[in-house]
Amino acid sequence: MLRLINAAVNDELFFSIANHTVKVVEADAVYVKPFDTDVVLITPGQTTNVLLETHSSHNNTTFFMEARPYATGNGTFDNTTTAAILEYHHHLKQLPLLRPKLPSLNDTAYAASFVS
Repeated sequence: MLRLINAAVNDELFFSIANHTVKVVEADAVYVKPFDTDVVLITPGQTTNVLLETHSSHNNTTFFMEARPYATGNGTFDNTTTAAILEYHHHLKQLPLLRPKLPSLNDTAYAASFVS
């Protein structure tokens, strides 16, 4: 289980792990009907618990976990993409590094479908 916390003051964030689907099970200390998704949308100050199922077929592989803002306004904001690494047990020194596909920063259709 991963606990996602959006500590950003004004930004909703898209979060994804390359080549993985997560199951959302909780939002802001309230259990939700579990659902699978490739990308999580998390609002400022929100916490979300997701279940991450690992895959034995991905031995010796490294994946990026990435988050970036969702924004629809014309104002200025920090559109930096942040990243962390999910690394499966390995014995190799050079591993392939896979990145997730995040929605564009103004993808209102995705944001609306996620919250509905």
